[in-house]
Amino acid sequence: MKRRIGKAMAWGTAILVPAAVVGVNGYFTVPDSTQLHTVSGIHRQCVDYIHASPLDEDGHFSLLVWNIYKQQRPHWETALSQYRDPHRLMLLQEASFGPQLARWINQASLHYDQAYAFAMQDAVAGVMNLSQVNPMHSCAYTAVEPYLRLPKSALYSEYQLSNGQRLAVVNIHSINFTYAMSAYKKQLAALEKVLAQVEGPIILAGDFNTWSQRRLEAVRAMVSRLSLQEMAFSPDERITKFGLPLDHVFYRGLVVEGAKALDNGASDHTPMEAQLKVIS
Repeated sequence: MKRRIGKAMAWGTAILVPAAVVGVNGYFTVPDSTQLHTVSGIHRQCVDYIHASPLDEDGHFSLLVWNIYKQQRPHWETALSQYRDPHRLMLLQEASFGPQLARWINQASLHYDQAYAFAMQDAVAGVMNLSQVNPMHSCAYTAVEPYLRLPKSALYSEYQLSNGQRLAVVNIHSINFTYAMSAYKKQLAALEKVLAQVEGPIILAGDFNTWSQRRLEAVRAMVSRLSLQEMAFSPDERITKFGLPLDHVFYRGLVVEGAKALDNGASDHTPMEAQLKVIS
């Protein structure tokens, strides 16, 4: 079963938070349960993959983390194509799986997993992982925005590394339109519970919507408990609100050989890129 959120609600919410509306020329479809959208279709919350090659090559791999703004700006496809070859793992937020993105993924021969947050005119929306190899395991997580009633999403995935370890990766788009902290912290807590069981390397990355000091402190408290480090970028052109960056990459058990955040104009967020080394 799925529920639909119609135009009237979308317009009513738009009066309060106009930047939050994805679109009003249709209806939002929200699954009744957390679902994972993959190359083989729609699944329940988690999927295990049988054939998984190492994510890294000779102990090295590159990472892209980017809120792609539902592919609403020109040149997103050109930009994504430029990132495809160097980056073996791409974590996208606000991905809208319409015909154009589906065609691009197929032509690029990439594996994808997507958290099914909601659909707009049959295009599934949610965070998405693109990779040159299959993960070993992927799970979707959703958390409903208190006012919009549309879910934000996250993905937890595990990738094989050449040193025999598994790399745990969380791709998150955090709850945005609420000043209260309870829903925001609840979304983080669900992911922290999973990551707390991980003994090996971790990447926690995405759009955390850290536009307040309280939000940033909640995220940093979580990563401190998980013994994660915050990635520094040079140059650093990440989007900020009220002087605070919204997008972050946190990591553990990896060496950062280089990281940059350069605006490409193809989204309202700046892509974050990193070259990483596996610790043998």
